[in-house]
Amino acid sequence: MKFNTIVVIQCRYSSSRLLGKAVYPLSGIPMLIFLIRRLKISLPENLFQIILATTNNSTDDIIYVWGKSENIPVVRGDEKDVLKRYIQTLKEYPAQTIVRVTADNPLTCPEIIKCLVKKQQEQNADYAFCENLPYGTASDIFSYNLLVSLDKEIVSAIEREHINLHVLNNIKKFKVTFTNATGKMARPDLNMTVDTISDWYRVKALFDQNEKEPWKITLSEAIKRMDKSSL
Repeated sequence: MKFNTIVVIQCRYSSSRLLGKAVYPLSGIPMLIFLIRRLKISLPENLFQIILATTNNSTDDIIYVWGKSENIPVVRGDEKDVLKRYIQTLKEYPAQTIVRVTADNPLTCPEIIKCLVKKQQEQNADYAFCENLPYGTASDIFSYNLLVSLDKEIVSAIEREHINLHVLNNIKKFKVTFTNATGKMARPDLNMTVDTISDWYRVKALFDQNEKEPWKITLSEAIKRMDKSSL
């Protein structure tokens, strides 16, 4: 079955700033599995296919196993050339719209994904993003044509690793659409990503150890809990 939209979770064990952060638990659940379940319950499976894109390194065998345990496809490819990994994913799972999600953002907001995909498709945009959300809750939306053209154009190692960088640095070259978070969601002062050990402690503190289905937390509830947290 060909999906119109694929959601690609990029993940590798060998993070330079926090080794193995994908396995760090939130409410007793590895962060990667937390994120997969969060996306699966909110994104209709007839419209969105969730795919895990990891590396060929043996250290990422556990990432592969966890993806398979959650019944999602897993694509393995180059560690540093993330763009190449996305192109490989597109060859195996063709789609017109690609959502980029990083595994260090367990509180990525599925509702924002749906909003951005709708906007990107309605406007036939190359790229879509949302501003003013808490750091670590947003995602990037790419068109198929944009990713293919970036793969042909980009030679810089840093831009091939961080695949949105070239677009953001050359935004006038592309048809870009964006939305601004408003109201209680407009909290760019909050950091919900997990990039360091202190980040993990801060996000971990939002959940009880035995909380039932913690991945169902809404972004507004996460904001409320973080405002009350002392970390």
